[in-house]
Amino acid sequence: MSLATTLPERLPNAGELVKLRSRQWLVEEVVASESHGESPLVRLACADDDAQGQTLDVYWDCEPDRLILEDEGWSNLASKGFDPPRHFAAFLNTLRWNQVTATDPRLFQAPFRAGIKIDAYQMEPLRKALQLPRVNLFIADDTGLGKTIEAGLIARELLLRRKVKTIVVAVPPSVLEQWKAELEERFGLGFEILDRAYLSRVRRERGFGVNPWRTHSRFLVSHNLLIDETYAAPMREWLGTLLPGSLLILDEAHHAAPASGGRYGIETKFTRAVRDLAGRFEHRLFLSATPHNGHSNSFSTLLELLDPYRFTRGVKLRPKALDEIMVRRLKEDIRAVQGGFPIREVVRVELAGLPADAPELLLSRLLDEYRAAIEERLAQTTRRARAAAGILVVGLQQRLLSSIEAFARSLAVHRKTVERQWEREREGRETDETRADLFTRPPDADDERAEWTPEEEEAEEAEEIERATREAEADAPPEGPAQPLWRGEQQLLDEMQRVAEAARSVPDAKARYLIDWIREHLCPGLAPFGKGASGPPPEWLERRVLVFTENREGTKRYLKEILEQAIADTTRAGERIEVIDGLTSSRRRKEIQRRFNTDPAKDPLRILLATDAAREGLNFQAHCADLFHFDLPWNPGRIEQRNGRIDRKLQPANTVRCHYFVLPQRAEDRVLEVLVRKTETIKKELGSLSKVIDDEVERLLGQGIRHRDAERLARDIEAADLDASRKRVTEDELETTRARQEGLKAEIERCQELLQKSRDWTHFEAGPFREALSCSLELLGAEALEADRDEDGRAVYRFPALDRRLGTDPSWTATLDALRIPRRSSQKLAEWRSEAPIRPVVFDDAGVLTEDLVHLHLEQRVAQRLLARFRAQGFVHHDLSRACLVQASDSIPRVVLLGRLSLYGRGAERLHEELIAVTARWIETSRRDGALKPYARDADASTMKLLDDVLLAGGGRPPGEVIRDRLLTSATRDVQELLPHLGPRAEESARSATERLAQRGDREARSLVETLERQRERVEEELAKHEGRDLSQFSLGFDDEERRQLEADVRSWSGRLQQFARDLQSEPERIRDFYAVRASRVEPVGLVYLWPETN
Repeated sequence: MSLATTLPERLPNAGELVKLRSRQWLVEEVVASESHGESPLVRLACADDDAQGQTLDVYWDCEPDRLILEDEGWSNLASKGFDPPRHFAAFLNTLRWNQVTATDPRLFQAPFRAGIKIDAYQMEPLRKALQLPRVNLFIADDTGLGKTIEAGLIARELLLRRKVKTIVVAVPPSVLEQWKAELEERFGLGFEILDRAYLSRVRRERGFGVNPWRTHSRFLVSHNLLIDETYAAPMREWLGTLLPGSLLILDEAHHAAPASGGRYGIETKFTRAVRDLAGRFEHRLFLSATPHNGHSNSFSTLLELLDPYRFTRGVKLRPKALDEIMVRRLKEDIRAVQGGFPIREVVRVELAGLPADAPELLLSRLLDEYRAAIEERLAQTTRRARAAAGILVVGLQQRLLSSIEAFARSLAVHRKTVERQWEREREGRETDETRADLFTRPPDADDERAEWTPEEEEAEEAEEIERATREAEADAPPEGPAQPLWRGEQQLLDEMQRVAEAARSVPDAKARYLIDWIREHLCPGLAPFGKGASGPPPEWLERRVLVFTENREGTKRYLKEILEQAIADTTRAGERIEVIDGLTSSRRRKEIQRRFNTDPAKDPLRILLATDAAREGLNFQAHCADLFHFDLPWNPGRIEQRNGRIDRKLQPANTVRCHYFVLPQRAEDRVLEVLVRKTETIKKELGSLSKVIDDEVERLLGQGIRHRDAERLARDIEAADLDASRKRVTEDELETTRARQEGLKAEIERCQELLQKSRDWTHFEAGPFREALSCSLELLGAEALEADRDEDGRAVYRFPALDRRLGTDPSWTATLDALRIPRRSSQKLAEWRSEAPIRPVVFDDAGVLTEDLVHLHLEQRVAQRLLARFRAQGFVHHDLSRACLVQASDSIPRVVLLGRLSLYGRGAERLHEELIAVTARWIETSRRDGALKPYARDADASTMKLLDDVLLAGGGRPPGEVIRDRLLTSATRDVQELLPHLGPRAEESARSATERLAQRGDREARSLVETLERQRERVEEELAKHEGRDLSQFSLGFDDEERRQLEADVRSWSGRLQQFARDLQSEPERIRDFYAVRASRVEPVGLVYLWPETN
């Protein structure tokens, strides 16, 4: 690029600070031009608080406002007079709250930037994460302890420390929206959900060739898409071999472990996808309450995906290595140590004394007889036919135990198919493999079938029933001895259909009890079913209930219709019941969750019916302490997940009640009652680490419940446990990481101490934060926050409607969306903005879930925008003079010159920041016999303590105009006299911080080398055991697939050894490089005079 003139200004050097385009930049590199007369290229990284780390390449000579910063603007202090003490305090506090340091991993900021009260135990994952050179951490806390919050704390802290710039959170599809909302509301972290809709939008806006992963810095993505090359291939291109500053958060990480089942875990498609992608992220955070499936190789593979430095698939784990990267606590232990969680009461609802011909009992007996008859008739047919018949009967039994309506729907399809199959000639038998996934296992929220329409689900279920029926009948002889047996089956089918049709539309024993319970606990004046209210419409109490069912289109529809009939004559009956199933859109789901968690005095919703689509990802604990299992899943884990919707953190009730029904006269219920007890046993003994036992129980129930086998089956479920070897493996490899009660107490005390130390360092308190926001509003020309009380007497603050003020930046309209009441799914954006009021705000977490208030915190969008005004003073905004005069109780006039020391690493990453102060006794300029003499360090500390106290109190009574004028006249000289002393103090602090950073880099690099060398030795030992030996001796009892997996694991060890060598060469230096200081800067903060009250 040719220049017409050469400007008389030298080139900057790498590490210097320059100013151009109204920003301050750190010079990363100067690239000389290859041709004479062309401008050199200067690579820059932004050093301003509100755009830190942004990069820019410029041709230096072509920048008209370029400037190499040398005096940093100290002469501008006090140039506009004195700022009001409140405004100066807001400015000073904002700078303090945004200080970072990498010198000490025990100083945290994230807990003070979260919109939720952080319990001390939730600090432990953050503490451990910051000890690691690469944050490879496994949070294996129990369900309901707040793993999302713990992950959010780590993500926010790493962003603040500039160790992370880009984040991908991979989660099951059902919790995408929950994660997005939690990260936005609690931590101010905006994420885009990368899905088909997002991909289409960015291609439409930016062209088909755009890589969607390059269009934003933070993404949420479902597990399913990681195995889809449409999304995985561009992710690999974006990440390269390793993307520095990247973080992968993998929720429900156990899905990435090799599948269990036999004697050796087999890698799945998802395992391979995560292996391919996870290693490209610099940092990894895995979350799962069930990390171990009982297979040692499966667990070691999962850990290798997380941290290949410490773990290698198929190689025995080191307990110390596992303790370094895993955090695991159980809810029962936390409750015992510090409380904060409700006591769970499992309520057995016994429905005894039913007449023998009650439909629930009669159909159970008839179905058992029908099963015996089919098994007798098909005894000599193929195994495949018998299996298909078994699937049919199990599916029918599951539906009968859910509701007669669900049973009647499936029975009708089966009966018609049987009749057609026997009436027609058998020409061309079915050869398709029998599948009845939907029939015997209802879809959960992460199954795409949960999103089918009722018509689609009904059609698929009918097809599965027909397919299984045809398969069962294909080999059954049409004549001969089978004819009488078949006629007996027909009679049983006829009788079951007659009974079911007569009973399907009336309340069964469970529905009758539920209606009675609603009358007693929710709506005392509720009339008996089928009878209208005789007086005024009955009123509802301020209480709620959650009812779960597995069968979506049968039981859910039946239950909704029965309950709607039962409450038809009550007040606002049409608003009392809501339903969540797989078809409920994410926005509608969120709206129902919001309504259910709203104070019952403000929303009429009382009863929520939910299928297992709501079993995960939705929390309903704010105003609900009662849950009913209208039917029971045949898996303890699914029962526990349901219970976890109300038995979790932020449940205000002391006790939650989980109700289930037992018909003691029905054989199946004796088995299911044992299943409920087993669920509670697993929870108490293993917390949520129960997947292996869950699978075993589900296997035991896989053939259904024959009446003759009920007692034996109940005993088998009661005795279900890990086999001895797998139990020993799980205990050896996992139980050592569990923090038990004594260890928990010490852990919590340690975290409380660190939390207080961090609070003292950040100087963060709610009162000054509130004042800072009010001051920023005043600088905008708006009203300050207005103190008020809500209807519960709680202190709240009213926020001015900035979007409706003349002359206000119109972009505030979108910013204030975060303060409006949530938007209804039916509302248009413009309509919502014009009608939705701005909610009151609070500054302390209320400890309950509520959407009536907004918790303002440092990372909340509105607070960030307001505080950015103070962070940008001196380079974008110039509202403040950055000088202040306050009156103190001291008898000596003092002056304080404040600067901020910043140490920069690569990419202008701030490795360390601190305020540097020089204080002195102020002397009238005419009486000075030399320059002002600074106090010693001890006196500096006492002066700063005095300043903090005065600013916290509002600055005291302002001195008179004469004193103000004298001090303003002296200000420029005072800065000139104190600045030479500030520089050496900053240099001393910089040397100390640089040394501590280097020590930390060396410490982490040595630790990594030790970890790599130790793991290399273990892999070499394991490889030596297997080399030259027949692998069959290591794989006795393995099937072919398990044997192939073992061989692949052994082959991988050689490649791992080569990678260890490469890592030992590159990684220690990369760690040291992160902590290397490339530039330092001391920028002006302010000039303060403390004037004695006596003068």
